[in-house]
Amino acid sequence: MKVTGSLQEKNGIYQMTVRVPDINGNLKQKSKSTKIKVQGKNQRETRANKQKADRMLAEWLDTLSKSDSYGADKDLIAAIEDWMAMKKKRLRPDTYEAYRCNYELHIKPFFEKKRLTLGEVTPRVILQYVRTKEDAGQSRKSIRKHLVILNGVFKEAVALGELTYNPCANITVKDNQEEHFEGTAYEIDTAKKLLEVIKGDPIEPAVYLGLFLGLRRSEAVGLRWKDVDMENGIVHIRNTVVRFSTITEMEKTKSRASKRDLYMPSALKAYLQTVWDRQEEERKLTGRNYSDAEHICQWADGTVFEPNYVSHRFAKLLKKNDLPKIRFHDLRHTAGSMLVNSGHTIKQVQEFLGHEKASTTLDIYTHVSMEGKKDTAEAMDKLLA
Repeated sequence: MKVTGSLQEKNGIYQMTVRVPDINGNLKQKSKSTKIKVQGKNQRETRANKQKADRMLAEWLDTLSKSDSYGADKDLIAAIEDWMAMKKKRLRPDTYEAYRCNYELHIKPFFEKKRLTLGEVTPRVILQYVRTKEDAGQSRKSIRKHLVILNGVFKEAVALGELTYNPCANITVKDNQEEHFEGTAYEIDTAKKLLEVIKGDPIEPAVYLGLFLGLRRSEAVGLRWKDVDMENGIVHIRNTVVRFSTITEMEKTKSRASKRDLYMPSALKAYLQTVWDRQEEERKLTGRNYSDAEHICQWADGTVFEPNYVSHRFAKLLKKNDLPKIRFHDLRHTAGSMLVNSGHTIKQVQEFLGHEKASTTLDIYTHVSMEGKKDTAEAMDKLLA
């Protein structure tokens, strides 16, 4: 569509005024301040100010000319809210809560102050958002999650014909090498010590499931007795418990590959039998007030654990017992690393941990011990010496 405009002076500041056809073809006037002073300190600065204002006007005209008139006038915050409402029906509850959290804490406060329409958002505005978040200390991984939302909003606007281009399309936020995360894994002796000091603690079952089966926190907390086939020694990973604004239990896993069946090591099977026996006693003592959720990881009254409780309690136990500081999730790293170091293939470990790609298993969850590196050096000696 054809958009025209000009610069005007208002209180010593360059003001941009444009004329945009509305949905019926009638011209609609819009104005916006450049915040650039008309007069500089000298003639050279005055010319530079005019050139800068001209560029801003040209960029705004270009943006509006590429946009559908109706879509371009739509309030950005309203457009994001509409997109979020649509996503709420399609996403897993925990994924939607993560989107909502990023929107409320980061995206909304930034863009609400600017009072922009869809058509007024340029790649430069998106870059400004990225740099603002970087300066505030947000990791690039987190910023990419913010851009998923913004990109989704503009992509939908293009698909609906409200806009003709997506200002996020060519914005990339690459990993900072210093931010690259590498999980920590316990050596076998340290893992065995952990099993000793955790005895009798409420989160003991979760630690066993993390170490022996490499379960994620959500999978360990979500595991129910009906998912455990004691007769055949098989555990079916089908259910998860997560928390964002509320605790949510779902008959879903992180991905299709995460939905898996695992054979129980005999030590884990024997341990789970003791957990079952203890919970049966607790059921009798609690009586009618006992919850029927029937999870492996639960309180004495049968209610399921708060996922964050597991992580916080785990950190306190490590500190109390002078064990190296790791996250609960690093029990997965420990399980995967021990399997790789004992000669299991990447494919076997991938299926054990429930990764969709073998590259994930290689890049994140496998840690060759110093003993393994020593064996490699000795093998090269035999081959080449």
